[in-house]
Amino acid sequence: MKPKVLIGITGGIAAYKAADVVSQLVKAHCDVRVVMTEAATKFVAPLTFAALSQQKVLTSIFPDTGSGDLDVIYPHLYPATEADAFAVVPATADTIAKLANGFGDDIVCCSALSLKTNCKRIFCPAMNFQMWEQPVVNENTRKLLRLGWHQVGPEKGRMACGTQGYGRMSAPTVIAQIILNSVF
Repeated sequence: MKPKVLIGITGGIAAYKAADVVSQLVKAHCDVRVVMTEAATKFVAPLTFAALSQQKVLTSIFPDTGSGDLDVIYPHLYPATEADAFAVVPATADTIAKLANGFGDDIVCCSALSLKTNCKRIFCPAMNFQMWEQPVVNENTRKLLRLGWHQVGPEKGRMACGTQGYGRMSAPTVIAQIILNSVF
């Protein structure tokens, strides 16, 4: 049976790198589903991830039709309750804060609240270095680690905004390998 991996994509410029993560996981024979915040759809279209995963991409906690499919009626529960691993790629400062404090106001955070207890939880921070250095971001990150999440990155380097420092999302190959290690 293929491991079920749920990828949560949030609204940062590094969202485009998540396409490579999804592609690598599919090539490694994982059943990959994708959920995206509304902000993430401003950076990369859901169609990109649907094509790569060969699965419908969920972008809202509210049903979009009257279909009988569980992921349509209960997008905040399915596919999250079936996932073996859940990775937030990229994890913005906003999403880290929401996850650390139990908010469920978007499909990514609500999915995190719906995970089974033994699901592997991974977050991949990506933001401007000044945001990454904020005490509140550091506290929220430490809180996620205390709650059992695994952190991948960030790395030091040049960011899209032209600055240098820690905040750059880890390479897609690194992220994909860590996810694969968690399910195989």
